[in-house]
Amino acid sequence: MAVVRRTGNVVPHQTAAAAPATPAASDTAAAPTKPAHLWAVAIGVGFVAAGLLGGYLIWNGMHANTFRATSEGSIFAALVVFTAAVERVMEPFTRWLPGKTAQQKLDWAIAAMENGVGSVVSAADAKAGAEQAKADKGVIAWGIATALATLFSAGSGFYMLHMIASNPDWNVIPQWLDALITGLIVGSGTKPVHDLISRVQQAKDKVAGL
Repeated sequence: MAVVRRTGNVVPHQTAAAAPATPAASDTAAAPTKPAHLWAVAIGVGFVAAGLLGGYLIWNGMHANTFRATSEGSIFAALVVFTAAVERVMEPFTRWLPGKTAQQKLDWAIAAMENGVGSVVSAADAKAGAEQAKADKGVIAWGIATALATLFSAGSGFYMLHMIASNPDWNVIPQWLDALITGLIVGSGTKPVHDLISRVQQAKDKVAGL
């Protein structure tokens, strides 16, 4: 729910016995926050599908050997570096993702409201539109990051499930599909990866303390 409250109103001095002032109905407005547009979701999923196809073609042509790490800590460290690298590669291209126009409309609506030439309702609608545009940007960015990570995974042999498997010959899931799974993990960003690492470490500490 996007809520906008008019600021800059002069509040008269109140005595200790006076009841706290509440904003007038005309000074506050709310507009429901909408999820990402279907076209944005379709674009994001389309990028993921393209990444899967590209990963399969790369795997089928290269058959890269699975990257092997010496410990679980090394695997997670490599995953964090991998995720950060994908984010840095994407960073220059995020300026072309949707959201800039909606943010400009929100800035103009708030400025108009504060100058008395716009309504609080219009500002609330603009804020809801900016939040929806932000959701569109997030879905598309996730799709691009997942596609890039899938391609990198297939080309480098960085297969998450195969790396953590105790049996080096484990091949229940084909490597090209493991590339997509790795891409989905990396595409979620560094924060979920760090959270995953923290939870695994906490679980290991509890087991060690038993």
